[in-house]
Amino acid sequence: MKSKNDKILQSLSRMEPVEGNSEAVQIQSRLMDGRNKFNRLVGDVCSSVMRISALDLVMHNSTDKMSEISSNIKQISEIVVQASHLTEESMDEVVNAHEGFTESISQVSEAAGEIMEDMEASSNEISTIVEESQATIDKSSQIKDDMHQLLEIIKGMNEVIKGINSISSQTNMLALNASIEAARAGEAGKGFAVVAEQIRSLADETKQLTANMEEFIAEIESAAMVSSSSLDKSAVELEAMRENLSKVLVNNQKNVTNIVNITDSITTIAATSEEIFSAVTNVQDSMGKLREECTALNEQSANLENVSEDLQTNMKPVIEIEKGLDDSAKLMGQMVDDVFYMLSNRQFITNVQNAITAHQNWLNTLNKMVKTRTCLPLQTDDTKCAFGHFYYAMTPRNALISPLWSGLAEKHRRFHGYGKNVISALNSGDYMRADSEYKQAVKLSEELISDFRRIIANAEALEKENLMVFAQS
Repeated sequence: MKSKNDKILQSLSRMEPVEGNSEAVQIQSRLMDGRNKFNRLVGDVCSSVMRISALDLVMHNSTDKMSEISSNIKQISEIVVQASHLTEESMDEVVNAHEGFTESISQVSEAAGEIMEDMEASSNEISTIVEESQATIDKSSQIKDDMHQLLEIIKGMNEVIKGINSISSQTNMLALNASIEAARAGEAGKGFAVVAEQIRSLADETKQLTANMEEFIAEIESAAMVSSSSLDKSAVELEAMRENLSKVLVNNQKNVTNIVNITDSITTIAATSEEIFSAVTNVQDSMGKLREECTALNEQSANLENVSEDLQTNMKPVIEIEKGLDDSAKLMGQMVDDVFYMLSNRQFITNVQNAITAHQNWLNTLNKMVKTRTCLPLQTDDTKCAFGHFYYAMTPRNALISPLWSGLAEKHRRFHGYGKNVISALNSGDYMRADSEYKQAVKLSEELISDFRRIIANAEALEKENLMVFAQS
C-alpha cells in the first residue's frame, strides 16, 4: 500500500487536487499559478510572433515597393532628362525654323500686297477698256446706220441716173429727128440743124457722164457694202471682246477679294505664329527647369534607394526577433507536454478561434487583390502566418484532436500556395488564372474552417470531461 506522502507526490505530479496537507496544497497552488502564467505567456508569445511576422511581411513589402519606386523614379527621371535634352534641341530647331517661317510670311504678305495693287490697277484698266469697247460698239452701230442711209441714197441716185439716161436717150432721139427735119428744110433749117447737133452732142456727153457716175456709184455701193459687213463683224467681235473683258474683270475682282482674304489670313497666321513662338520659348524654358528638377529627383531617388537599403539592414533585428520568438514558441510547445506547463483547453480553443479570424482576413485580402488586380501584402509562407506559428509549435496529444490536427498541414500549405499562384498570375497579367486560383482557395477554405470548428467542438467536449487536449488519452 502507498503511503500518504506517496499519494501526495502522485497528486502533485499529476496536478490532481491534494487534500489534508496544507504545505502540499500551497505547493500545488503555486504550480497551478505558474501554469496559468505560462499559458498566458504562450498566448502572448504566439500573439507577439504573429505580429512580428505581420510587421516583417509589411516591412519587406514596403522596402520592396520602395526599391521598385526608387528604381522607377530613377529610370523615369533619366528618360525625362533625355527627353528634355531632345526637346530643347528640337525647340532650338523650331525657333530657327520659326524665324525663317516668320520671314517667309512677311515676304508673302508683301508680295500679296503688291499683287493686290497690280490686280486693282489691272481691274481699273480692264474696266476702262470695257467702257471704251462699249463706246466703240455704239459708234460702230452709228456708222452702220449711216452706211445703211448711204446705201439708200445710192439707190436713189441710181434711180436719178436711170432717169437722166432715159432723158438723154430721148433728147438724142429728138436731136436726130430735128436734124432730119432741118435737112428737109434746107437753108431755112441750117441754124436749127446746128442747134440740134449741139443738143445731140450734149445728150451724148450727158449719157457718158451718167455712165461714169454709175460706175463711181457702183464702186461706192460696193465699198459701202464691204464696210457694212466689216462693221457687222467688228461689232460682233467687239461685243464678244467686251463680254470676255467683263468676265476677266469679274474674275479679277474675285481674285482681288481672295488676295485680301489671303492677306488677312497671313496676318492672322503671323499673329498666331508669334503666340506659338512665345509658347515654344516658354516650353524651352520649362524644359530647362524640368531637367534641373529631374536631376534633383534623380538624386532624391538615390537617397530613397539608400534609405531602402538602410531599412532592409534595420529589418535584420526584426527577423532575428521573429526567429527568436518562433523558437521560443516551439520550445514552449515542447514544454506543454509536461503536466506542469500543459496548455489549457481554453487557451487552445482561443488560439484556434483566432486562426479562423486570421484565415478569413487573409482570404478577404486575397479577394480584394483579385478584384482590384493589385498585389497587397500577403503572407504566403504557411509557417509564418498567425496560425502557422502556433500550429508548428504545438502538438495536441489527445486522440480526439490529434488526427484532425495533423491533417491540417497539407491543406494549410496548399491554401497559402493559392496565394502565391494569385500573386504570380496578377504579376503576369493573367487575371482569369488569378480568379480561378482564388476560387480554389475559397473552396479549400471551407474545408479548413470546417476542420477548425470540429477541433474546437472536440476541445469543448474534452473541457467538459476535464480532459486535456495536450494530454495523451
